[in-house]
Amino acid sequence: MTIQNIGIMMTYNEVDIITEVMDGVSKYFDKVFVLDGSNDGTTEIIQSYPCVVYLIHDKDLYPKRKIHDGVRQFLLEKAQEMYPIEGWFTLLHGDEIFVDDPNKIAEKAEKSGAEIVNWHPLNFFLHTSEKGKVIDLSKPIQDQVLHYSPGGLEVRQFKNKKNIYYNINKTGRVHPYGIKEKPLLDYPILKHYVIRGPQQFENKEKLWTKHIKDEQGQKKIFYDQINRFSKQVRVYDGSFNEFEPSNRPSFFIQYLNWHKYRKVDWGILKPILRLFSKGKSRKG
Repeated sequence: MTIQNIGIMMTYNEVDIITEVMDGVSKYFDKVFVLDGSNDGTTEIIQSYPCVVYLIHDKDLYPKRKIHDGVRQFLLEKAQEMYPIEGWFTLLHGDEIFVDDPNKIAEKAEKSGAEIVNWHPLNFFLHTSEKGKVIDLSKPIQDQVLHYSPGGLEVRQFKNKKNIYYNINKTGRVHPYGIKEKPLLDYPILKHYVIRGPQQFENKEKLWTKHIKDEQGQKKIFYDQINRFSKQVRVYDGSFNEFEPSNRPSFFIQYLNWHKYRKVDWGILKPILRLFSKGKSRKG
């Protein structure tokens, strides 16, 4: 029997890629709950897919208030109200496309006793070697934006059970409280289209790259690297090589290989180093 896997989606003005995203979503999900803040046509495209069983606009749900990650609480409550509290939830984004099958990953996680799944985003962007490239919006973005960097791990699935909840005012935590921090020992992959052309800047007032300028003072579209912690830039040639679902080594090897793709974020150690420093000063 196939395990229940409900999609929870938040979107904001992704009209240039949302059809590609939803074509992928509809392959894997028959129950998708959406919180949308779009005004560029994204909403209408999402609504056209039968797998979307519930959609609410953020201005109707939470008028005149800043939207945080924790607002997924409203989708979580609605999903658990409408369907049995069992199986898994998968977090969906308007610019991400799965490579691994999220249903197979949920089944694997269920069998292992895990309660969360960390996915490995491959972050696609326009590279400086492509300066002058014009994106043809009549063709798939996936066929035109081919440079990517292996990104950091992000939770994209969690167990559907009673007494789990979000803090609606909290940003930065995408999975709810009440979930055990017991991950699946595998890193499935997804494609995240971070920078895909000037069209994505037109209707996004708060996009993190919007105010980054190039040497001519124009909006920066092309990058040498998309993240300061990334070590590699690759070009997709039809295979993700060692990241492919059929090629991935054991979790132990995946874990040991992590240093090849990402620099250490020493910033996460600062609180520990401060405590260590205070301890030493007290002893002195």
